[in-house]
Amino acid sequence: MPSVSLFTPAPQFSNDVADIVRVFLGKITLFINEEGGETVIRHQEEETAEGILCRVSLNDAYTREAIRTPESSELLEKRHRKRQLKLMVYDCLKEMTGFTPPWGALTGIRPSRLVYAAMDSGLALDAACQQVQKTFDVQDEKMQLLHDLIEVQSRYPQPTEKDVDLYVGIPFCVSRCAYCSFLSEEVGKGKQLEPYTAALEQELAQTLLLIDELGLRPRAFYMGGGTPTSLPAPLLKRVLTACKPFIDRVSEVTVEAGRPDTIDREKLDIILQSGATRISINPQTSHDITLQRIGRHHTAKQTEDAYALARQAGFHHINMDLIAGLPGEDLRMFEETLRWSHDLSPESLTIHSLSIKRSSILHLQDVPLPDGQMTAEMTRMGQQAALSRGMKPYYLYRQKYMAGHQENVGYALPGHACLYNIDMMEETGTVLAVGAGAISKRVLPEKGHIERAPNVSDICHYISRIPEMVERKRAVFTADWSHLY
Repeated sequence: MPSVSLFTPAPQFSNDVADIVRVFLGKITLFINEEGGETVIRHQEEETAEGILCRVSLNDAYTREAIRTPESSELLEKRHRKRQLKLMVYDCLKEMTGFTPPWGALTGIRPSRLVYAAMDSGLALDAACQQVQKTFDVQDEKMQLLHDLIEVQSRYPQPTEKDVDLYVGIPFCVSRCAYCSFLSEEVGKGKQLEPYTAALEQELAQTLLLIDELGLRPRAFYMGGGTPTSLPAPLLKRVLTACKPFIDRVSEVTVEAGRPDTIDREKLDIILQSGATRISINPQTSHDITLQRIGRHHTAKQTEDAYALARQAGFHHINMDLIAGLPGEDLRMFEETLRWSHDLSPESLTIHSLSIKRSSILHLQDVPLPDGQMTAEMTRMGQQAALSRGMKPYYLYRQKYMAGHQENVGYALPGHACLYNIDMMEETGTVLAVGAGAISKRVLPEKGHIERAPNVSDICHYISRIPEMVERKRAVFTADWSHLY
């Protein structure tokens, strides 16, 4: 693993600098203001008559200098100082390696927010994209992707201060995928399922009362996990029945049925009768050998059967998730998966790039990321496959340690973009979340601030602390945030 020494008068930005370095060097060991690194980054700042002179050097061979005018606001000064440092380190690394990353100097989760910020300053979409591209050195194809998805998002109603989405978390799966980093437990013998359902019913009832008390307007509903359909049919029905007062007031209701081996006609009927307008059936790949390798104990044939069953039950919007860069797969295999998904004809398609998180089994096995160039080509193939079906990108987010420094993109046929996904990925919508590990958030757009209220993650603790979970939400929504600027 490469090692890097960073000498800086601003060690608070060391993680941000490390994010830039990882784009070029991969996983690193970082020394802050200490010797020991094979690569040495030196950052210096000096006050001059013109402003603050910032100098960055890489191995004493690649150097950048720039003047920064101090900002009147402490927040803006911190933001601009950090951005300047990151961009100068980026320029040095780009010169040293000869590599231009697809997203340039962008390392954040939501690159679209930079475009929206430029638009908020008065720029039109095209001009905002040009500004972001020039500042951060983003490649044309990625900038076009951002442009297109913002165009799609602009056709959907923006959430108001009184709008609220409801998220219901079911943290159980029939088996744990090797790449998964989400909070979830294997169902096993199912001893926790009924107590968890009862606790969830209690939290739901009190949360729905809170929505009415605060005068919030239901906007979108989403049940995720884990795998909601890992619940037995009677428990699934109990949870959805408890959600009915909210579901009846919205036009978009999504229930994840992600694992084909958890789906049967009884569960599909329960989901449809609850008012669901959209479900996800997520195979990730069409290759049985890969499914076994990543810990998904189902076959491609089971996915085909689940899709057919969902159509027979009456579902007209099915989402499919696929992953580019799965261990052992090549371009031919991914192309076969795309052709297979085309035959199933989902109304929306999400192309993920594999990201190996620290809490995943793949990370513990120290499985290397697939070749970045191959993963990049896979994502291009996925994009072309979606566009060829008449789909458009409507949301995008990035994660650390993604193969090829790519992204996750949701595509949908016209009229089939998921409002909840847009609200979540752009962080524009307020969310009340119930379930173990679920995180409620209140968006304060006039303050440029988001306040969060997380539920405890441990399922046993969650079951015994429902009143506390509800009070955490109440505190966030009834607090006075006027002190924020």
